[in-house]
Amino acid sequence: MAKTTLSKILESTALVRFEDCDPFGHLNNGRYIDYYLNAREDQLRDNYKLDIYAHSKTSGKAWVVAANQIAYLREVKFMETVTIRTSLRWFSGSDLWMEGQMLDLETGAIKSVIWTRFTYIDIRKGQKAEHGDDLLQLFREVVVEGEGKPTAYFEERVKELRSLATVG
Repeated sequence: MAKTTLSKILESTALVRFEDCDPFGHLNNGRYIDYYLNAREDQLRDNYKLDIYAHSKTSGKAWVVAANQIAYLREVKFMETVTIRTSLRWFSGSDLWMEGQMLDLETGAIKSVIWTRFTYIDIRKGQKAEHGDDLLQLFREVVVEGEGKPTAYFEERVKELRSLATVG
């Protein structure tokens, strides 16, 4: 039986809700992170069969957000449907770096970019944990290494994406 190739870049859509917007009808800057995290959680479950909550229950380990870097390039409005793309950019024994892009559904123009670093922890001990071999194998298969820059170059990556973006 042939092994299926997993997608490295995952994509889904989200509808921007009223309660997530500021008085001007724009997505509140603090809510972008929720949209990215919710999309990534669903994408991992639907594409890689990795349910992070089931994983935490069975293993006693989970990923926590350690850092975010976000750039807001274009406004996102109330009741707008956006495309959210995410990918694993880099990984180590205990950390993951995800890139997310929020795009205009019609034009593909990039509206925002986020890098999130997740740290794997043992919930019972409250300490950093190491990824097991099964997780490392998955990460090796889906990582998009070499496409971007090391984590210190977030601003350069934003410029790179902005130059590639469709005008919208």
